[in-house]
Amino acid sequence: MSKKDYYEILGVSKDATQDDIKKAYRKLIKKWHPDLHKDNKKDAEVKFKEISEAYEVLSDTEKRAMYDRYGFVGDQVPPSYRAAQGAAGGSPFDDFFGGSGGFGGFEDIFDMFFGGSRSGRGQRVSQGNRGQKGQDIAVNIRINLSDTITGVEKEIEYERYHKCEACNGTGAKDGTSFKTCPDCGGRGAVVQESHTFFGNIQTTTTCPRCGGKGRIIEQRCPKCNGAGRYKEKKKIKIKVPAGATNGLKLRVAGAGHGGTGQGNDGDLYVIVSILTPPDLVRKGKHIYSEVTVDYLQAILGAEIDINTVEGPIKYKLKGGVQPGEQIRIKGKGVPDLRTGLRGDQYVKLNVELPKKLSRKEKKLLTEVAENSGVKVS
Repeated sequence: MSKKDYYEILGVSKDATQDDIKKAYRKLIKKWHPDLHKDNKKDAEVKFKEISEAYEVLSDTEKRAMYDRYGFVGDQVPPSYRAAQGAAGGSPFDDFFGGSGGFGGFEDIFDMFFGGSRSGRGQRVSQGNRGQKGQDIAVNIRINLSDTITGVEKEIEYERYHKCEACNGTGAKDGTSFKTCPDCGGRGAVVQESHTFFGNIQTTTTCPRCGGKGRIIEQRCPKCNGAGRYKEKKKIKIKVPAGATNGLKLRVAGAGHGGTGQGNDGDLYVIVSILTPPDLVRKGKHIYSEVTVDYLQAILGAEIDINTVEGPIKYKLKGGVQPGEQIRIKGKGVPDLRTGLRGDQYVKLNVELPKKLSRKEKKLLTEVAENSGVKVS
């Protein structure tokens, strides 16, 4: 059997970085692609596989460490790629460790080390026929604080990928133009087998040709060009409930990106932002604000304007209120999202005192002070 040095195959040194390995791989894979060597296609295919094998080991940190540690260079028998359904044989250590089928088997240890995944004897069942669920979409909308009183309906326009009806999201013409993947035989996975002094090491990986689907498209769908989906603009109307809070997420099932194959469509999440007037503060279902009144209004009482969620209202202020006193206006808050019960508005009174008085005001206030027995200068 021929000996292989993966570093030599890629033309890199043993201390090459991952970037060096990746660059060398890309360069060689383009150079030795079988489609570019029609005259000696078989030789190119062999070279192509060698390059792929070398990259698979050296690009993986753990595999590379194992390769370097046990000196596989010169002693490594070239691994063979087989369809998962054809994987057979086993490790000479099976009897000692209880076989690869049970927990703690020798090959299980190496599967964990190399990141492999096996079912039974390294077989994997294709997941491609079931398709994949579409991704969710998040959209932000803004509403006014006043909209939270009764709720509001909003129209939303956004872009999404829609599942192609012509191929039912499969990407194949009429949804049926498939053929079995020749590389994995329809299993969706291939097994890399290496013979070492430890025994046979099998690592199952997703088939690179079909991406684990087990089949490939023979003729692409003309409507979506094989993608299984196409982009569209969608408009929907959504009801924002009364009492909506800032950051509330509303879910619309199935309104996200379309799935592929038999996969369901994703969901749409509408995130609500609430525009609140600068003079109002919301805490739960209650509203807090401040209002400034003249000292005479505070003493004698007056009808004042107070801004609320629904706009300004007239409020009859009783005389004798104190600076910083808080008044409560029932039912002028916002509804509770769960119960629907509306909160109150709490208004802090700031009393404004005059910095200068006219002679007449001074005289009148002095008389009031003398009648009240208050000493003033």
